[in-house]
Amino acid sequence: MRTYNQVLNQSKKEVMEQRKAVFDKQKIAVVNVLKENYNIQCKMEELPKEEQEQMLKRLLEYWNPKTGINDKGIKLIQENVIVLNENSTADDIRLYIKKMAYRNLDQMVECFRQNQQDLLVESFNEEIRPMIRKDLKAKFIINTVWDIVSKKIKTGKE
Repeated sequence: MRTYNQVLNQSKKEVMEQRKAVFDKQKIAVVNVLKENYNIQCKMEELPKEEQEQMLKRLLEYWNPKTGINDKGIKLIQENVIVLNENSTADDIRLYIKKMAYRNLDQMVECFRQNQQDLLVESFNEEIRPMIRKDLKAKFIINTVWDIVSKKIKTGKE
């Protein structure tokens, strides 16, 4: 016959294994979305060391090994929205701007048609400034949005 402590320890072990399995599934989901967003086709281990470190930082923004997925991670998986912070790279910011531009593509096209790029720049800076705590250069924003708008104009599609 097993003692109370043996049963308790076995129960704790089973709960911890189940929790670990859930956290691992959450991690895989976050990694898959990040790989898709950053257009990574290989395994994370095959990336250069700097990119591995950058992707690990991104992963830890959305998922924690002790607590699992956080609110930002849920938003990433459900709405495919990345979150910016002071440590975000130019690639992170460019990706964020592209996603926002795709969502409001008709308004972006209209801004370029009416030569109101300054409104576009101010709008993106107002949205992004609180997250990254600095202003973006107008040329960076305009070039990023123009990449998307020009594709829309050339192809007539999104």
